Amino acid sequence: GGIEVLIALARDGTEAQKGEAAGTLRNLAMNHDNSVAIAAAGGIEVLIGTERQKGGAAVALGNMIEVASGTHEGVVEAGGVAVLSSLTQEASASDLCKLAAAMSLVYLASSCPDLAADDTCLSLLLSRLDQPEENGWRRDSINALLALATSSSACAEQWHRVGGVAALQALARETAEEGVERQAERCDEALVSLGVRRVRRRTAA
Repeated sequence: GGIEVLIALARDGTEAQKGEAAGTLRNLAMNHDNSVAIAAAGGIEVLIGTERQKGGAAVALGNMIEVASGTHEGVVEAGGVAVLSSLTQEASASDLCKLAAAMSLVYLASSCPDLAADDTCLSLLLSRLDQPEENGWRRDSINALLALATSSSACAEQWHRVGGVAALQALARETAEEGVERQAERCDEALVSLGVRRVRRRTAA
């Protein structure tokens, strides 16, 4: 089928063919059935291994994870977390490429709460807490962080090291003061999961 041909071109074609194939796969991956088909045909491994068209590949992976949550396992198994984390820090990568990789990590962390996130991935998600809301990215980052903090793979020492515990404590206070009690409770649950006491709420005088 057409998807298999595109994957073959993305893997073995000329540089121009690889770029065109990655771009087409990126667009196709916005559809659930197409994303499942791309994964089934070995497309995840090919996209992760792409050297020249990293931005398009990162967007394609993000689209797949967002619309077809079952594909996240393939991304993790193929070493996608390390590749995407590295891409967000790569000096030669364009800002668009870094943004695509970052958003892919957000979607991945939201879909896979047992993900063993590395320091770069956690730091990236935490950095969004200090940014204004933009197309739901801050909200998605918060949800991803809360899911990761309460997962079985969460490491308290790592969260302290990257400033995650302090960030969750600040977020718990912020959301409580804004009256978003459910989110404040989720922050407290995450802190308890990391072996930290719940944040004390301010009481009215």
